[in-house]
Amino acid sequence: MRRLINWTTLLHQVIDLELDVDEAKELTIGPETRKQTIFVALDVELAKLASSNGWFKVLDQPKKDPEKSLKHYLQSLELLLLFSAKQQWTHLIVMDQKQWDLIQRTKPTTKLADLNKQYLAIKHFLNDAYYNHRQESFRHAWHLLIKWGLVDLEFSGEEVTTKYKELIEQQRTYWVKN
Repeated sequence: MRRLINWTTLLHQVIDLELDVDEAKELTIGPETRKQTIFVALDVELAKLASSNGWFKVLDQPKKDPEKSLKHYLQSLELLLLFSAKQQWTHLIVMDQKQWDLIQRTKPTTKLADLNKQYLAIKHFLNDAYYNHRQESFRHAWHLLIKWGLVDLEFSGEEVTTKYKELIEQQRTYWVKN
């Protein structure tokens, strides 16, 4: 059995980081602009994650870069968690054993058409969550992103938890201690 990820802990880590950065940089950004900024950054990170996997590069020689994939996956998780906090949807990130089992039983997505559909579905659900304030769409995007990393990219729960914490500390060092 894979180690379950404590999403609440990861959520608190990114919220604490955001507060530290805001204080250190004396940032004053309104709530709507903050949500927009997080959403744009998330959109960019998802594109970078897809690019680091390269499945869609049919006119180019795709090169998988597992290290970059992990980095962009973690940054996507970080931003999606932060977005959930800004929307007051943190209850949607909690997963029970049944949800974990369902994701872990899912077969990896390997075909080009299915990989495209999965990526576009995440983007569709996120846009619906953002523009129409649909919590269920957010939950679908969240579960698809988890599945992408843990099943398709085969990152372990321990790896995600450990590397996520390292990412947060790197960002804190960069933003707060500089």
